[in-house]
Amino acid sequence: MHIPDGYLGPYTYTAFWIIMIPIWYYAGKRLSAELKSRQVPLLAMAAAFSFVIMMFNLPIPGGSTGHAVGGAIIAIVIGPWASVIAISVALVRRDIWRMVE
Repeated sequence: MHIPDGYLGPYTYTAFWIIMIPIWYYAGKRLSAELKSRQVPLLAMAAAFSFVIMMFNLPIPGGSTGHAVGGAIIAIVIGPWASVIAISVALVRRDIWRMVE
């Protein structure tokens, strides 16, 4: 998330995408089995919560910045696999937001 744009080569980010695809698939399967339909809005709110708190950068000594992600809070409230999906959605939304700016 704090890697500059264009810093990773295509081989590196392609490998990371390939690693994440089965994790997203498994998380989706677990969610479809465990998540009740009334909890789906909670999942959407968790992704929105994560997106919002990612927007607040805090300075860190050494010239960098850091920010909260909210994955642990989401995992405690609705489960770890829901957290994987919510954080992934928030990161995709964050990248799209950065491209629009």
